[in-house]
Amino acid sequence: SMATIPEVFREVESGACHYGVVPIENSSEGIISHTLDTFIRSNLNICGEVSLRIHQHLLSKATALNQIQRVYSHPQSLAQCHRWLDRCLPQATRLTLSSNAEAARLVSQSDPQDAAIAGTTAAELYTLKILASNIEDEPSNTTRFLVIGKNDTAASGTDKTSLLLACPNKVGGLHGLLTPLVNEGISMTRIESRPSRSNLWEYVFFIDLEGHKTDPQVVRAFNILKAQTSLFRILGSYPAAETL
Repeated sequence: SMATIPEVFREVESGACHYGVVPIENSSEGIISHTLDTFIRSNLNICGEVSLRIHQHLLSKATALNQIQRVYSHPQSLAQCHRWLDRCLPQATRLTLSSNAEAARLVSQSDPQDAAIAGTTAAELYTLKILASNIEDEPSNTTRFLVIGKNDTAASGTDKTSLLLACPNKVGGLHGLLTPLVNEGISMTRIESRPSRSNLWEYVFFIDLEGHKTDPQVVRAFNILKAQTSLFRILGSYPAAETL
């Protein structure tokens, strides 16, 4: 596994692997902004999505919880387990790393006072004990992942399309982005804004909508959007994941 989200993108961009899988959204902690920011700098497509129930475990070389003084993990995982940590490890300092895999790797090379929050695969890979299982605060904790690659995905009949857009900084700019979708009866399922990284106080918008980019009503809406936006990019059309 790669240690960071940008590493996954680089491996696919270089041709070292055909596809990569990156997290995009968690049911309790919301959007994973690092993934959105990486799309701004990448030309890869979204080829698919999958939603998975996520179980977090406390991994360490220690033999008891009272030995743990430091807990390492990705900020999202620490947030997903904060009530358990408050209750069971109030003495432990929480330290963030770029990924759960990196946290497990570090703990495997450090002393038994350290622990990582990660999954069972990391425990096996780095030969760590599972001191506590299923420590996530929400039993229904679910993360949505995107499959990224260089290929387009054919229409399946139950598709989503993701867009990256920017509009001129003027009154009604965002409203103008939404109007063509409304007029064509296209349902928007998510909109997120992120700093553009090119101009101060300007933003780009990530939009998920129902339908495939080849659907006639989607084509009509996109033709209007292209004329209204300073940036228009289709990140991909792909089969919508089943709801858990």
